[in-house]
Amino acid sequence: MGTLRDLQYALQEKIEELRQRDALIDELELELDQKDELIQRLQNELDKYRSVIRPATAQQVQAQQQSLVLQPDQHRSKRQAISAEPTACDISDLCHVTLPFYPKSTQSKELIKDAILDNDFMKNLELSQIQEIVDCMYPVDYGKDACIIKEGDVGSLVFVMEEGKVEVTKEEMKLCTMGPGKVFGELAILYNCTRTATVRTLTHVKLWAIDRQCFQTIMMRTGLIKHAEYMDFLKSVPTFQGLSEETLSKLADVMEEVMTFDLTKQPVRFFL
Repeated sequence: MGTLRDLQYALQEKIEELRQRDALIDELELELDQKDELIQRLQNELDKYRSVIRPATAQQVQAQQQSLVLQPDQHRSKRQAISAEPTACDISDLCHVTLPFYPKSTQSKELIKDAILDNDFMKNLELSQIQEIVDCMYPVDYGKDACIIKEGDVGSLVFVMEEGKVEVTKEEMKLCTMGPGKVFGELAILYNCTRTATVRTLTHVKLWAIDRQCFQTIMMRTGLIKHAEYMDFLKSVPTFQGLSEETLSKLADVMEEVMTFDLTKQPVRFFL
């Protein structure tokens, strides 16, 4: 049996151990709060990206106030101002917009397609949209030690790298290096923003590029076609036949299409 002094010493050790555990718990709770804040910020950013990358509806297109001008010669400049959004008010107008086409080898087409499907912000596009983006991308070459993107600049181009290697830095701190088959500069094509990092070439590089104006035309054309299809479907539903065009249009704006298969493995479409 220990003396009173031994018991007091043991008690003091337990108290100190509990104090250390409390301090550790406080640190972990603070770290958890910080991670929760980070998750919330990232979720907010993701929501913004999704809201922009989702095809535009008819009402959104009609709200645009500037005209679309597609001039292939302008694609060759290394820096461009923010492009105006397409403003055609119906499908027929957008269908008559001629998008630029640049021939590519089968290998280049597959590389661009795979790069888009591997990108977190663009992989959910429909295959028809990806195909149009592939067709519209034009070639760009840069020599060694050239600046492709400068942090803080306004950007309206997104790139896919086919050959070479680049270095990505932010505030003069190296973030990573990238090689063929990677998309970069995509934030500028999703919404108006300044470049968040600098991209410089480490070798001679061959890139494919598309501007935001062309990208938005593809998105809006798809959106209008989908909207018209959803409107026709809603009008065919007896329950909705008494609703106004405006109400049906709002319903079409929020509808989502789900594809599944029946017991015979035939595709079945659902609208939510």
